[in-house]
Amino acid sequence: MPIVSLTTDYGWKDPDAAAIRAGLYSEMLRHQVASPMVDVSHDVSPRNHQEAAYILGGAYKAFPKGSVHLMLIDCRPMVNHPPIAAMIDGHYFLTQDHGGLSLLFPGRQPDELVTIDMRNRLDLTDPGDIMTAAAAHVIAGGTISTLGPPRPQWNQLQSTHPEILDRNHAIVHVQYVDHFGQVVTNARETWLKEWQQGRTLKVLARGMVIDRFIDNLGEKMDPGSRYMRINDMGFLELRISWPGQHGVNTASNLFGLGLQDPVELQLR
Repeated sequence: MPIVSLTTDYGWKDPDAAAIRAGLYSEMLRHQVASPMVDVSHDVSPRNHQEAAYILGGAYKAFPKGSVHLMLIDCRPMVNHPPIAAMIDGHYFLTQDHGGLSLLFPGRQPDELVTIDMRNRLDLTDPGDIMTAAAAHVIAGGTISTLGPPRPQWNQLQSTHPEILDRNHAIVHVQYVDHFGQVVTNARETWLKEWQQGRTLKVLARGMVIDRFIDNLGEKMDPGSRYMRINDMGFLELRISWPGQHGVNTASNLFGLGLQDPVELQLR
């Protein structure tokens, strides 16, 4: 059974997340179909497509093939960013074409891509409403090819990449700070291994040194210990053990790092 997922920057305080869920249920009733719905996150930072791509990228593969993923970031009527539907990896992705899918699937193109044009639904004008109707159409067994005309490619957004300064120095950037305040860089394990070539890695974060690498999170460490690891999504992550709550005594707070901040890597 396919599942519908929701990833938005709506937050939980405002009514928008509930409204989009209610609208989707209404559309499923219209089609006389039902599908489970999972909230991936509504806490994406406003208009942050990189963060949305990272969060959804860590979740969508756990869903069964054929699932429909709505990514509603900076969702408002814009001529240059129409709603689109894409099929890739056996999953359907519905979003406005801001370029977020290019961050979710860097260097790849979808198996199928269309501009959503619901001409038979003149009552729908808001992009979120258009995409919920399209999602219900797919859940009911409809193809995305009938949602609108083919689109040659999605818009592209540029993201930061690791920069090698010399044989022993490189600069990477913070791409995500998780719920516990741990800091995720944009250094992929594959890139790191190729550059590192077995040498010892040291990280400088705002002058603070992190030189302990941990493979097993079960390893005993004192509270507040600084360390790094490769996280489940294959990125270098800077952490402290037993971080505090509400931004206090977290890696982000203690290292003084936020989104897009540079981090220096050294080899020895």
